[in-house]
Amino acid sequence: MGEYSPDVLHVESINVYGSTTGLLQLLEMEEVFIANIKAYTNKLAEKVQNLQAYIDSVDYEFNQSCEDREKYVGNPINAFSLVRRTHEDLPKWHNYSQQIVGMEELFALDEIIAKAPGKKDMEHSLAEMHRLEKIYDLEAIELARGRIQDKQYDFRPSIRDCVALGEHKFKVEDYQRASMWFRMAIKHEPEENAEIINNILGDPKNELNTLYAKSMLIFGITRSNPSMTIAEAKEISYEALNKASPADVKSLLNELLSQTDEEIVYEMNVNKTGPTDFEMGCRGQFRGLRNLVCTYNFTATEFLRLSPLKQEVLNWDPYIVLYHEVLNDDEIEKLKQHSNDNSAEEINPFKKRIFQRISHMTRLRIPHSDQLIVSENVSETHRHKGKTPKGTLLFFLDNVKQGGATVFPNLKIAVFPQRGSCLFWHKTLDTRNEPLECPVLQGNKWST
Repeated sequence: MGEYSPDVLHVESINVYGSTTGLLQLLEMEEVFIANIKAYTNKLAEKVQNLQAYIDSVDYEFNQSCEDREKYVGNPINAFSLVRRTHEDLPKWHNYSQQIVGMEELFALDEIIAKAPGKKDMEHSLAEMHRLEKIYDLEAIELARGRIQDKQYDFRPSIRDCVALGEHKFKVEDYQRASMWFRMAIKHEPEENAEIINNILGDPKNELNTLYAKSMLIFGITRSNPSMTIAEAKEISYEALNKASPADVKSLLNELLSQTDEEIVYEMNVNKTGPTDFEMGCRGQFRGLRNLVCTYNFTATEFLRLSPLKQEVLNWDPYIVLYHEVLNDDEIEKLKQHSNDNSAEEINPFKKRIFQRISHMTRLRIPHSDQLIVSENVSETHRHKGKTPKGTLLFFLDNVKQGGATVFPNLKIAVFPQRGSCLFWHKTLDTRNEPLECPVLQGNKWST
């Protein structure tokens, strides 16, 4: 947790492509790129048609016999036409063929590429995927089939997606997951126009079999010899593969691929380390809380007597409470609308009303001059009194289809986003009671 200024709603900065807004901009960037490629290819096609028209306009065939060609040039009209064409027409057609068409589109493509994600963005995305897989115990065989936590989606990662994920996991020495992504890449259905695409992008299957064999050998060696270091296991596996004949490597791969994906996953997960409390919370595996108090708060202030709030006490010490239906739909949409412009005058009435509501709920005074920052990602609102922080507020502006819980691992409490609700907890000196945010699997986590 970072340092926060008194009486300010604060949101941490995030990677530009780590938010839904950033990803939507990236999707739009790709669409604009494709639109310019289409316009460019149309102009290329027009140029090809024009050049073909020139070819068709020539009234003799190049495959004529030598005798026929002599007769052709022996005719004075044909002779003149040949001289004129080669003198006047050829230079013009040559000049036309040298002209670069679609310059406007090419410049637009240059501008798009300049804004495309860089190496650090790619590394961040790979790391986030790795984090998701570990926290939620997601298997590559399920993700490759478009399944996330038993829910089927209509997407499928491409073979290059599978290879990139496998290579990242190989790099971070997670050989179990690396091997499964390489396996799914090997078993991937061929792409349409694969040969043409591979000529441009490179063949993703290069070295794929070797990487799969390496990752499986390293994982197998370390599991069989827990005291052996990764470096020692890598040395042994590399030496074994260097000494093995191509036939031996092929035999090993055939043996591995002859097993079903489910059999491989079962064998690799034997004696697997159990999840942490944080991971259990993110997966919704905490047992139901006992002795919860769910009531309508209408006694704290005069305002609540007229408009009681439904509150659910999740823990007494430290005090953690979830207030339901705190924000209405109009307020939520207005906050989202001005998520990037919290100084807009239109937000002020909502800001004043929300701050007043927070004061009624928590009995903490909140000046209306405070900033109100809205994010589609996790953010924290710290309330301070003097120098000692008293509590934290987190509003949820949307439901989340999968994931996105706020977890108190030490207390075995997980709170999943509920549109319009507000989570409040008292600050304690014991940092173990501080919550952690689970990544979102499907949907958007708007909060403030």
